[in-house]
Amino acid sequence: MIRSLKTMAAAAVMAATAWWSPAGAQTVVPLEAYARLPNVQSAQISPDGQRLAFITGAERDQMYAIVTSLSGGNAIRIPGFAQDISDALLFGVSWLSDEHLLITYRQRIRVPGGTLQDADIGSLYVYNLNTQQGRLLERNATIESRLPDSPDTILISASVAARASTSVAASRGRGGGQTINLYEYDLNSGDYRRRFIGSEHTVNWVLNEDNEPYIRQDNDPSRTLWRVFRQTGNRAELVYEESYTLERFGRAGRRAISAMSNLVGLDHQGRGIWFSQLENRNHLRAYLFNPDTGEVSLPDIPQDDFDFGGFRTDWRTGKVIGAVWVEERTRTVWFDPEFQALQDQLEGLFPTSEITLSNWDRSGQRIIVEVEGGEISSEFYLLDRNTGEMAYLTTAYPELDPERVHPVEIVNYTARDGLELFGYLTLPVDRDPENLPLLIVPHGGPQARDFYGFDPLFAQPFADMGYAVFQPQFRGGAGLGLEFVRRGHGQWGRAMQNDVSDAVLHLADLGIADADRVCIWGWSYGGYAALAGYALTPELYRCAIAGAPVSDIQTMMSWQADQLGGSGAVDYWTEYIGDWRVNRDQMRAISPLQNIANTNMPLLLIHPLEDNIVPASQSQQMFDAVRAAGKPVEYVPIEGDGHNLLFRRTRLITLEAATRFLMEHNPPDPR
Repeated sequence: MIRSLKTMAAAAVMAATAWWSPAGAQTVVPLEAYARLPNVQSAQISPDGQRLAFITGAERDQMYAIVTSLSGGNAIRIPGFAQDISDALLFGVSWLSDEHLLITYRQRIRVPGGTLQDADIGSLYVYNLNTQQGRLLERNATIESRLPDSPDTILISASVAARASTSVAASRGRGGGQTINLYEYDLNSGDYRRRFIGSEHTVNWVLNEDNEPYIRQDNDPSRTLWRVFRQTGNRAELVYEESYTLERFGRAGRRAISAMSNLVGLDHQGRGIWFSQLENRNHLRAYLFNPDTGEVSLPDIPQDDFDFGGFRTDWRTGKVIGAVWVEERTRTVWFDPEFQALQDQLEGLFPTSEITLSNWDRSGQRIIVEVEGGEISSEFYLLDRNTGEMAYLTTAYPELDPERVHPVEIVNYTARDGLELFGYLTLPVDRDPENLPLLIVPHGGPQARDFYGFDPLFAQPFADMGYAVFQPQFRGGAGLGLEFVRRGHGQWGRAMQNDVSDAVLHLADLGIADADRVCIWGWSYGGYAALAGYALTPELYRCAIAGAPVSDIQTMMSWQADQLGGSGAVDYWTEYIGDWRVNRDQMRAISPLQNIANTNMPLLLIHPLEDNIVPASQSQQMFDAVRAAGKPVEYVPIEGDGHNLLFRRTRLITLEAATRFLMEHNPPDPR
């Protein structure tokens, strides 16, 4: 049983992050507290349970990977090296052994050829804590096992064109090729030793309890054929074969339709091998494959109208011990009854928060627990199963007064055509939920979704100012099956926008929102939705803020078609939006740029200039057109960042611009 919450381990963690001093309590939280990057990311306990590794830093150019002893002592800092968008950005850290870390960086590099010259590429470094030196892992390597019984070695799969004078090339014994092989990687020397050779079509391996290859999966695209082999030493036995079909979408795109996908791992209870796949071409479900019979079954994991989210795997055995998916809130089911008992106890302790048993040591007795949402921003605890005690470690937002965390509620509503929808309502903690100014915040994607929890950029800072903030989960979004996605096809500016409008009307009917004080604010597709609200349904809103928005379908798709690898995106958007090359009148009707005549509300545009997802020209042309029409408009171009606002300084620019604009055009009630 979990007996108590203590702070015994917090001193060690806070000492490692002491250069970020929390600000004193404020009536209104300063925007810097929301703009900063989380104080703790990727919190991971070492295999021996003695040390903690995590990433900290308010800004990318101040970030470090930190390794600190849970019993106190000096911390090791590993710098993140980020000065601007072109530098390597520190994104993750995990343990490979008690003395070795895997550090993930992401870097924007120049890609030769085509119009699109930049791409974000991930890099993996093996860092030796004894020598404090790092070594780059082969770029497309995948960690298959940390080999708990062999602390200086890991098992990886890699498919890399052989290069002269490298140990990988030597281990293959031949030049070129893209075969996915399995290698033992020496963490100290960086040497690769080939363990098993895949075929020319191998795409996946599944290991057994002894970390030996048990299953090999091949995909032959020339024959549209899945094949699964059971591996015994060097002998491979065919146990499953499936011819899949290719479905056309867009003008030239094709996608595979099959009963099987990549197998994930052996079941903790010995029931087979888990994978996820679409059921009836609609909802993503969790399946079991029996290699003895070749049968595929659909266990009863009750996801109702929501998609399966993923598996939880025990790093010590590679076995699947749990499943997770997101309904209105996250649900976790553990196949291991002891983990399930812990999950249940913790959800009882923090009923309004999301609970994640994040990672654990070699003994399985010391577990890092993450708690987020409800009345908590994001906190980390160390659970000791031997003593039943749970020690508070730290918070991801140390400058935020816990009393200023604003509660999140789930609100269900019905669209005008009868479709049942829901969204997340964040309410000011110090205001009665009546007749509040409303900020409606449609998500990006649009084949994406929001999640229950603490949102430091789009919801919490505005609730802190006194706004009700609502994030509608409109049709076309992810997580509720492909049929829900398809309901958004061809519905940009139409039914998808109606779902946003209907959320406004519903909150006004409930008396939560003042119908005369509503603004719309979104980013990416949400930016398009904000512009669509501005141009197509101006009667609902008092002002609009559009970040990195699409303003005109024709020019956006013409730009997309010119990008390196843009044909795949063009096919996707043709299916999702419609064919702008044929249905020009329809595209003009849903393009805000073409429909500004009937609106006079104030508009704010914000756009990072290094955006390679939606070019800044989309905001510039909207700004030019609205200004030429003599209507109130502002434009804040942001230098030194891309589409996803990776830096504190650019997030702060965004929050300050949005706050100033709202205070001028739709101010909250005085305190």
